[in-house]
This record gives sequence, C-alpha cells and structure tokens, in this order.
Amino acid sequence: MASSSCTERALEELERLITEKMPITEHLEFSLVADDDGRVRASAPLQPNVNHMGSAFGGSLSMLATVTGWAMMHRVVEDAVEDMKRRVEVMIQESDIEYMRPVYENISVVCERPDEDTLERFQKMLDRWGRARLDLKCKIDAAGERAVTFIGSYVALAKGEEQGDGAPTELM
Repeated sequence: MASSSCTERALEELERLITEKMPITEHLEFSLVADDDGRVRASAPLQPNVNHMGSAFGGSLSMLATVTGWAMMHRVVEDAVEDMKRRVEVMIQESDIEYMRPVYENISVVCERPDEDTLERFQKMLDRWGRARLDLKCKIDAAGERAVTFIGSYVALAKGEEQGDGAPTELM
C-alpha cells in the first residue's frame, strides 16, 4: 500500500500548494482524496461555505469544483511529465457551471479521471507542443441527486512556453 500512502502525501502537498498559492481557497477548509478508480474527491464542511439561505454559497461550490479539477489535472500532468513541478504549469482556461439544486449538507465534489484515449492524446500534445488541454467534469450531489455540474478546460503549459505563437519550445 505504499502507492496509496504516496498518493495521500501527494494530495496533502496539493492541498498545501493550493491554499498557499491561492489564498482565497483557505476559507473552504477542503481536503482532497483519491480513490482506487483514479477519481479525485474534494470535501468541505458546509458551515464555512454557507450563504444567507443556509445552503452552500455558489461561489464556494464553483471554487471547490475548480480546485478539484485543477488537482486532477495536476495528477494527470504528474503521470505524463517527469519532474512536473519544474517543467509544467497547470491553469484553468475556461469553465461552465450549472446549479440544479441547493446543497444543504457538507460538500463533496468528484472529478473522474479521463479515459486512456484522452490521456494518450493529452500526452502526445504535451510532448509535441509543450502544452495540452483537458476538459474535466466535476459533480456535486446533494441528498442523493445531482446538485451541480462543472466542466473546466484546464491547460498544461511548459514553463517558458511562448503563448500564442504555436511554435513548440524545448521542455526545460
């Protein structure tokens, strides 16, 4: 079970990185876990994320979904690129969120790991151009029903990559 322990440590490091580099996320009081199927789950208590109606604040739901997708993208990049922290940055490019019902309980966001074909295309783009994009879907359920669906387009970009010129740069 060393890989499970390694995964837990890696996710704890991601939590620390997120709250340190994105201070607005600190109030979420979130934690990350991964399951055996490769999904990333983020959890946060309702109380620090509650709105005036007693349900989860939409901004907190959006932020938690964004962070969950970012954590998944980070894990995908770690698998794709050796020594990822020095070579590739992960960022969100765009997102879409649909709120279907209020969340009156502790928040749990699930992001599925992309399928192998998608990951292979991602790897090829990253190797060839020094940048690649993935669309990731995050879901929040409440009372056993879908409450929120979030789709984020995340980009992995080699540090030093010139944006917009289309020319590949050597990976550092």
